[in-house]
Amino acid sequence: MIHKEILENRFIVRTATPEDAIQMEYVQSRCYPTLDKSEIMTRQHFANHIKVFPEGQIVMEEDGKIVASASTFRCNFPKHDSTFLEETDNLWITNVQVEDGDWMYGIDMGVLLEYRGLGLSTEMYNARNEVCKKLKLKGQIIAGMTIGYGRFKDKMTIEEYCYALEINKFTDPTITPQRKAGFRWIRPLYNYINDPECGYGSILMYRPVDIDFSLNKYLQANNF
Repeated sequence: MIHKEILENRFIVRTATPEDAIQMEYVQSRCYPTLDKSEIMTRQHFANHIKVFPEGQIVMEEDGKIVASASTFRCNFPKHDSTFLEETDNLWITNVQVEDGDWMYGIDMGVLLEYRGLGLSTEMYNARNEVCKKLKLKGQIIAGMTIGYGRFKDKMTIEEYCYALEINKFTDPTITPQRKAGFRWIRPLYNYINDPECGYGSILMYRPVDIDFSLNKYLQANNF
């Protein structure tokens, strides 16, 4: 179980409990206003995630208020592409959780707008990596939503946008922090999620459990 104070004890990053589900629902609704309703997680979904894979659900708390949350399930590395709803068992994770799977699949991470830029997502990724190490998993998998694409969708394709991110031409609210947290590109995903701001696409990425700060700096310096 995770429970530690960060940023001069201002925040607590910890394993989620069933009592957190209502606030996790609120964070979700605030963070993804353009996401299709069928892909928005509710308190019932979050409560089930905590039941199915309790170690893999993380929240960030300030004075009793949940300001960020992250949801995951345990799996084997995917052999083929699927949509977000297919990958997550229609958001419930019950039928996709693999008890002896050797990867953690991150299906959600949200930080309230007023708390962005403080490094909270990186802290949650680090907390999830601690869980991976404790469970002897190979690492984390995520489908990074290209949230910032909406500003450029009339000027470039999703492929051009992803390449611009790769060469650090500009930043993306989701992809850039994920890269800074040590995630590596694998390939684009098409028709993964129904969100016009993302270009209906995503990037499949992974982060091995043995990444450390020096490797993180190396990856950033070399545009990985």
